[in-house]
Amino acid sequence: MRTLLIVFTLFCLAADGADSLLEIYREAKAALEAGEAEKAIALLESALHDAKGGELAPAQLALGVAYLRVGKAEAAVPFLEKASVAFAGTPQVASVLASLGDALRVTGEAETARRVYKEATEAAPDSVNAKYVLARIAEMDGEKFEAEKEYSKAAERYLAAGDALLALAAGDAGYYKAARVLYEKVAKGSEKAAPGKDWRGEPTARAVFSIGEVERAQGHLPEAIAFYQRTFVSWLKYPHWCAQAYLRAAECMEKLGKRDFAKAHLREMIRKHQKFGKLPEYEQAKKQLRAWGDDIR
Repeated sequence: MRTLLIVFTLFCLAADGADSLLEIYREAKAALEAGEAEKAIALLESALHDAKGGELAPAQLALGVAYLRVGKAEAAVPFLEKASVAFAGTPQVASVLASLGDALRVTGEAETARRVYKEATEAAPDSVNAKYVLARIAEMDGEKFEAEKEYSKAAERYLAAGDALLALAAGDAGYYKAARVLYEKVAKGSEKAAPGKDWRGEPTARAVFSIGEVERAQGHLPEAIAFYQRTFVSWLKYPHWCAQAYLRAAECMEKLGKRDFAKAHLREMIRKHQKFGKLPEYEQAKKQLRAWGDDIR
């Protein structure tokens, strides 16, 4: 089952709600925030059975999210649907719809999920939730193109989705994993295509470089260097990505206290003037070497 990341906000129950449900909800909310979804489910299932009225919606949302986090998307859908109705017309509804769209995708209702995602973007177009669901829509586009054997279009959409999730990771580290899944998919190639007949080529180079970006952003510098090196060793045919990989590898080595290795990488890039000489990264490499005391003309 696909990895799910839910962009959501858990809301406060009204003060005039049932005290028992209010306390249970608060405990369940804390459990979810601590990554204890099973505990949240145990707390909310029985409490919601007897609850009614306006006090229900936040607890329904919490239970739906909890089910989704433990892989029980089918159980999550009805609770998230009820919460989406209750929050309709409020700024919070985009958050609910994002989770509902995720649940619907897992249960195989792709077109309904796409419609729900679109509603989320319309409800709060400038929100984090909108950026999240647009990434998931791009991923769904990729799946559609891949099924139709439109492999270059599929790779483009998968990479766009990965880039969007990587950008969101600056605010929530959980998105690093989701972005990497998509980059790895492109780097690996389509399982639906005959060997050598998918998107192998520049999308692969870009995906491998991007996995390095995911590792670098998380502070995993040796791992990032390995992917940057793989980019400029295996995909020299695509100088744009190779040049960026040389610069990033040198940057990571410098941060690791290995300036001599960083210089060696940039000198190697400078020697390949025919390949990189016309790229802006070539001048950046020379500028960096001069800053480190090398006499580069």
